[in-house]
Amino acid sequence: MKKSVPLAATWKLMHAEPNLGPTPACSAMPLEERWVPAEVPGDVHLDYRRAGLIPEPFFGLNHDQLRWMEEMDWWYRAEITPPVPAAGQRVHLLFEGLDVFATVHLNGKEVGRHANMFTPLRIDVTDHVAPGANRLEVCLGAPLFPPDRPARQPDVRGYGQITRLQVRKSQSCYGWNISPRMVTIGIWKPVLFLLVDEVEIADVFVNTVALKDGTAELEALVELTLNHGKPGAAEVELTVAGQTRTITIPCDAGGGRHVERFTVPQARMWWPHNHGAQPLHDWSATLRRGGRQLDERRGRFGIRTVQLVQEPDDDGGISFVFAVNGRKIFLKGMNWTPADAIFARVDDARYDQLLKIAKETHINAMRVWGGGVYELDSFYAKCDELGILITHDFMFACGCYPQDLAFLDEARKEAEFQVKRLRHFACMIAWFGDNENDVLADNSFNYPAYRHNRLSKEVLRDAVHAHAPATPYVPTSPYSPFTYDQNAPMEGDCHIWGHGLSYRSDFYVKQRPRMVTEIGHLSLPAEEVVRAYVSPENLWPVYHAEHLTHGSDCIRLDRVARYRLNFESIRERGWPEPKSLAELIEKSQRLQGEASKFWIEFYGNQPNCWGIFLWNLADSWPQMSDAYIAYPCSVKRSLKDVRDGYAELKR
Repeated sequence: MKKSVPLAATWKLMHAEPNLGPTPACSAMPLEERWVPAEVPGDVHLDYRRAGLIPEPFFGLNHDQLRWMEEMDWWYRAEITPPVPAAGQRVHLLFEGLDVFATVHLNGKEVGRHANMFTPLRIDVTDHVAPGANRLEVCLGAPLFPPDRPARQPDVRGYGQITRLQVRKSQSCYGWNISPRMVTIGIWKPVLFLLVDEVEIADVFVNTVALKDGTAELEALVELTLNHGKPGAAEVELTVAGQTRTITIPCDAGGGRHVERFTVPQARMWWPHNHGAQPLHDWSATLRRGGRQLDERRGRFGIRTVQLVQEPDDDGGISFVFAVNGRKIFLKGMNWTPADAIFARVDDARYDQLLKIAKETHINAMRVWGGGVYELDSFYAKCDELGILITHDFMFACGCYPQDLAFLDEARKEAEFQVKRLRHFACMIAWFGDNENDVLADNSFNYPAYRHNRLSKEVLRDAVHAHAPATPYVPTSPYSPFTYDQNAPMEGDCHIWGHGLSYRSDFYVKQRPRMVTEIGHLSLPAEEVVRAYVSPENLWPVYHAEHLTHGSDCIRLDRVARYRLNFESIRERGWPEPKSLAELIEKSQRLQGEASKFWIEFYGNQPNCWGIFLWNLADSWPQMSDAYIAYPCSVKRSLKDVRDGYAELKR
């Protein structure tokens, strides 16, 4: 029977000058003194910090002094002992996450390559391992030099370094106005051995297709994979919500697929937390062939339907509203961005901490932003339990991405993997193709032809339609389906940004949006957070490089503007200019809270607006920003105003 065995090993790490040609195994390199202890899952910045080779990356200007790390190749090495397969089994090696340009060697021989942070690498190593100890080496090529990509493409445009647009990894780590320039590198997710038989269960997906008079009609999709051996039928014992069926599924080189219908009377439906309960039902599947049990899987699902309603409104616009179980839901939302700029450091405890605060703030929806990462399964499972809806960008942001077949094929594989992984969660109510690509192509990059790009209009759309057809898909955010202006307020969703203006200015109050998916106000964190990134002698005035790099723009568009806008907002409010750091912190947080509560009330009471997503819940490093929770978990006073605003909004 299939068995998963965590790879237990003592890892070592070193860096080397980038090898832009074929990558040899590093065991021949005479560099023994360079190796340092490493942790897997992990990131090279964490390992080198533990070894005392680099300073704390989040303090002062240190992250700027670590740019050399993104220009190096990084080698991981371990002695491993693979498990012994049973008769008829083979041994697979599974890397759940490699960041990002990986070459894998076993005993000096290359056995696999990978170039996507967001998809796993699985290798059949049966014929490459020997009994006893084996040497495993993983080279992660310099993320500044994407292999097999042209150095410059004329139709690839975007904010910051264009390199990021050609690399399938988190976009914000190349520098953003909410995160440092810290290009992550590492085996950032677990490594496992899999002992597999000839057939295994690839996936089981239970979906609600109809609800009527308290009865739910469900479809259970069972997918099989033929690993080796001969094609032929397999038997699956499938249990869904207490009902058990035995089905026979043919399986060949293309796999096997079967859909089984179930009827659940008096169904207990899943709701967002302010509309009802969150019951989760069990499913299980056991695979047998020739009388032998080969695999088993189990999981949970919620009974619920979701629709995106877009129809004429009474003011001449087009609605943009999500309905769960046939009921229109006002989304009391917040944007979710990475909880740590070193993504490997985020764990279940961090999710629990932040999502608990979110629910206590009466938030019923989160938007996972497209410049970060697809989160771990436990994030979505926690949202299922808490009743927090998720709208989810694919991880493409603020750029015009390559359109060549190789790039689009990699994007297709990524989208198919993530859609199939996340379709199990009741909280997942929509996929958006990207963050701001189309609106910026028009307004910032002078490239309106990109609005017809194949990435979001074909590849990502088709992945959702094929693998989660009941989940709404929107090509981009913001999006206007009928108007050339992608940020038009009378249809689709919109992003409303006016830092430095009064939160009551005409820019805000003359808009009648259908849904606001980004809006926010800057503020400083508490002084103890500021002291975590600014030297004591540089605390005031704030126009110092240590402040600016932690609160403006790590892609060097304007490192002063966002601090200046704090003072302009305070002046627009009619308050005297702050004369100390403590006064600036107090006034900026009070103003952020005032603005947030006003926007919740103003847009929330417009009958044709069906959601507002404030920007953003939590910082990924210590900084001045729009976040309501400073890194690692310092709650700003402004979050109380958000809680009060959402509590008072009776929708």
